[in-house]
Amino acid sequence: MPLLLPLFLLLAILLAAPVSEARSQTSASPTLSELKDRVLAKSALLFDASTGKEIFARNPDTPFPPASTTKLMTALLLYEKKGLAGSMKITAADTGVEPSHVPLIAGETVSISDLVHALLISSDNDAAMALARYVAGSSTAFVDLMNQRAIDLGCTRTHFANPNGLPAPNEYVTAHDLLKIFQKVLTIPELRQIMRLKTYTIETESGTHVMKNHNRLLGLYPGMGPAKTGWTLSSRHTYAASASRDGRELQLIILNSKDKWPDAIAIFNYGFANLVPLAPPPSLKPGPE
Repeated sequence: MPLLLPLFLLLAILLAAPVSEARSQTSASPTLSELKDRVLAKSALLFDASTGKEIFARNPDTPFPPASTTKLMTALLLYEKKGLAGSMKITAADTGVEPSHVPLIAGETVSISDLVHALLISSDNDAAMALARYVAGSSTAFVDLMNQRAIDLGCTRTHFANPNGLPAPNEYVTAHDLLKIFQKVLTIPELRQIMRLKTYTIETESGTHVMKNHNRLLGLYPGMGPAKTGWTLSSRHTYAASASRDGRELQLIILNSKDKWPDAIAIFNYGFANLVPLAPPPSLKPGPE
């Protein structure tokens, strides 16, 4: 494992060092051969949004459990069906879905904005259940909407079983399909902004809750943008993330990884080091005066 050690050391430095020092540790780019050896994910996909081309792909059409990257679809449907304004009354059916960093109490009223922040920043599962009921009346009806929207987006090997991504039979997604969902979410400025927040404070009947973004690379990896993390014992690490430099946005999907952080660093580094130059715009010929 001689190639793995430097990257894991890099990750330890990245997460422990001050931001200014951490940024200096993220520029080393592996070769393609090294990248293939280093990446732990069973499925990964790196996409250049400027060219519409894939830079790196590993098993992009093999289905794997999505874990909490499922919440990207939950947020998308919420935005498209109801928007982010307003509030809702919490019921007992919405509560007790662990893990929850913002415990919801039946009978309290919570703003939709706060719930979607909890959904995307601290990945709260009870927020996902509450928002599903808010949009569709029940989680079962909401899941039907999720699967129909996936079909509409061209996702051919994806099936959702719940709004939060907790392990369930017959729940899977491919890297290609998850990229389509992620790209649609990225077209919504409000959702992009939420996913880029490092922290967010919510006041509920259970108290004051300061949520920290689960994306550990936010503010540390140069150019890190919106992202959604995921993990369960069965899915392992999952990740949908974007990073931008000099106007070029790369979009990354990771599924079934032992550790998404070194995978993400290595794949992004490789991508930014191997960008295809954009063709210059056609020159304009002067017209008749």
